[in-house]
Amino acid sequence: MIAKALIASLAVAVGTAGASLPAAAQVSLPPVALVAWHVDEPIGGAEATSANPADGSRTLQVAFVNRGQLAATDVEFVVRAGRAEETVDARGTFAPGLEITQNLQPNIIAPTSIEVEAVTFSDGTTWHA
Repeated sequence: MIAKALIASLAVAVGTAGASLPAAAQVSLPPVALVAWHVDEPIGGAEATSANPADGSRTLQVAFVNRGQLAATDVEFVVRAGRAEETVDARGTFAPGLEITQNLQPNIIAPTSIEVEAVTFSDGTTWHA
């Protein structure tokens, strides 16, 4: 009988542990999930001499899914390489639930990580990391 009471009290303690977390400790998942990303190198590996991306500059291709209820109109990504950091935007109308692929043009040459930084929705609301 004592063992059952002890197990029951442990189950209650474990079950309510998450409910007692302060608001600052709770984590909000981004409404846009990053699926994949990679850098497309220019043909031959040479840098372009023109500002026109079609002339062979590097392109950061990002695939993401809008997990929100509304269409997203702007998704900001923070791109990092070592100590360098840059924010790049994907703008358009991104419907919920669909995988979207965008080509971006960051100044960082060899990104090592990318994260969703902020999202603006069609009703003007925003989410920030």
